[in-house]
Amino acid sequence: MTRRVVIVSGEASGDLYGADLARHLKAQLPDTELWGVGGVRMQDAGVRLLADSRAWGAIGIIESLKVAPRVWRVFLRLKRALKRLQPDLLVAIDFGAFNIPLCRWAKAQGMRVVYYMPPSSWRRDRQGRDLPAVADVVLTPFAWSAEILQAMGANAIRIRHPLLRLTHPSESKITFCQRLGLDPDRPIVALLPGSRRHEVRALTTLYARVASLLTERMPEVQFVLSVAPHFTPEYLHTLWADGQKQWVPTETRPVADMLAHADCAVICSGTATLEAALLDTPMLIVYRGDALMNLEYRLRKRRLALEMIGLPNLILGRKVIPELIQEQATPRTVSQGLLELLKRGELYHQQKQAFGEIRRILGEGEDLWEAPAWIVRYLTELTPPRAASSESPY
Repeated sequence: MTRRVVIVSGEASGDLYGADLARHLKAQLPDTELWGVGGVRMQDAGVRLLADSRAWGAIGIIESLKVAPRVWRVFLRLKRALKRLQPDLLVAIDFGAFNIPLCRWAKAQGMRVVYYMPPSSWRRDRQGRDLPAVADVVLTPFAWSAEILQAMGANAIRIRHPLLRLTHPSESKITFCQRLGLDPDRPIVALLPGSRRHEVRALTTLYARVASLLTERMPEVQFVLSVAPHFTPEYLHTLWADGQKQWVPTETRPVADMLAHADCAVICSGTATLEAALLDTPMLIVYRGDALMNLEYRLRKRRLALEMIGLPNLILGRKVIPELIQEQATPRTVSQGLLELLKRGELYHQQKQAFGEIRRILGEGEDLWEAPAWIVRYLTELTPPRAASSESPY
């Protein structure tokens, strides 16, 4: 006898949380059938992928339009699969543009839905107005998110942020440096160009030029470049060569080790900025796209009231981490910001102090459920096991 769970994520962070949930389900309820939409992490954790979402990530209208036809085809195919699977539980992770309509449809079909890490849960002024209607339970990592959602009528439960448990180095600094050919006694700068193709294209070349400028000022500095799971080091080295010819080591493993052992980092806006904060790594947050994205940003900036984009700043409610967006993110401004961090000036110490505050906001030291443990209990108490099936969901 078994239970059937479908986990749907759309971006790299959701794939991380989905894989973590899958491992817990397999450990606690070994006979559970796991299906889903995600990436390589979820697949490695035992989820049978109904669709691979690694190429879906997009920011802004222009980039979103490029992936929209592909995502729409998957949406229709996933509804057919859910009808055949009739899961005991659908777990949606972030990715609201896809998951909100999917959850609404699933609820209308009588399926039980848990929304884990709801979109924009970091907002202190409002939460998604559709969430109470599309999910039986909403698991959110922020106290204000749970309070707002509860006032809206949602069954919202505050959980510990999963990154508090998931973000930790797996090897010592000596081992890390030996593996990548770095000198542990010289400063290390971690370079994270993101996980979306348009981000990686724009930022890898920028980082190469930053490295050239910074090396002129501080010849002893070393760099390591992160490679997202769906890219190859060769692809990033090709982009890197557009900015400078000097080779740079690349890290294909999860970013926790490179962030933990770096003196500072420059990071594409996203979940990695929060991981850096939890690893106590001072940083700059950058974001750049192509010329069309820059035009869109300038046209929409005032209407969207974009005061901050980095998760650490959004969670704190104030700008502690410098954010260099679009035209502000030049080789000179980024290299100057990194130089200030490497010299351990006022900005360095301000960030270090703020990181402890972030940990407390995320639930460190509080008696809160971990989301995977809560979902295991929910399944155990509310869904009787069923006969296993090897039938294709399509």
